Amino acid sequence: MKVRESLGSRVFDVINVLLLAGVSLICLVPFLFVISASVSPLADILNRKFFIYPIHIDFSSYRYLLSSDTLIKAMGNSFIITFVGTALSMAVTVMTAYVLSKPQLIGQKVLNALVVFTMLFSGGMIPTYLVVSGLHLNDTWWSLWLPGCVSAYNMILIRTSISALPSELEEAAVMDGCNYFQSFTRIVLPLIKPTLATFSLFYAVGYWNDYFNSVLYINDSTKYPIQIWLRNIVMLSSGGFADTSSVSDLGYIPPQNISYAVIVFATIPILCIYPFVQKFFTKGMMVGSVKG
Repeated sequence: MKVRESLGSRVFDVINVLLLAGVSLICLVPFLFVISASVSPLADILNRKFFIYPIHIDFSSYRYLLSSDTLIKAMGNSFIITFVGTALSMAVTVMTAYVLSKPQLIGQKVLNALVVFTMLFSGGMIPTYLVVSGLHLNDTWWSLWLPGCVSAYNMILIRTSISALPSELEEAAVMDGCNYFQSFTRIVLPLIKPTLATFSLFYAVGYWNDYFNSVLYINDSTKYPIQIWLRNIVMLSSGGFADTSSVSDLGYIPPQNISYAVIVFATIPILCIYPFVQKFFTKGMMVGSVKG
């Protein structure tokens, strides 16, 4: 039997829908403007300060960007940095979370407290740079992977997700002859797939969007990720100073409209990945943040 909703409940639902629609529109309109500006000629951008649909279509900005051989190289660098970095971070984070979730671990509370301590205090940029330089990691992608390999916040949520699993499952696996590693790979990992997908997305977005560490540690233009390459494009198009060696094959860089194409170009890969993990996102966050 269908339960009749009260008038107050229906009003509440309508207000929620309108509120969420308004927030979605606020987030969507600027992105629509960037997309429209990226496929509009420069004259339209100069004459109309803001619009959400293009009047004239012009793909010259994209043709201009795609004409660069270094763009393909930078995209490949970013994919390698993101893929390897995400895999490495997830492997270390999940294994650490699994170990710290075990109550029989000697010093478990102390180790967990040390993990939380790193969320409150860090060495800072200069000490981190000195450590990376001391390990001779400059101009290598290891300088982008190792310093921020593990996020304490992500590790704590994954640890909570593992702790929420019934301990009887692993006890049964041990009775069947599984060791801890087999129990981890055959029992724990399949049960926390939503959590793994969620935090893999977090790490991937972080590695893809990060450019500051590349500015600090990477001097070889052949190893630049796409974010540094696009940053140089934006700097040169606005009349600023940038490393021209990474964009020397482009020649003259037109102003303004090229910047919008750059934004779209850098955003598309993550937008393509998100729909495949979106169904795990809410479930993974809830399982990781609330212990059952």
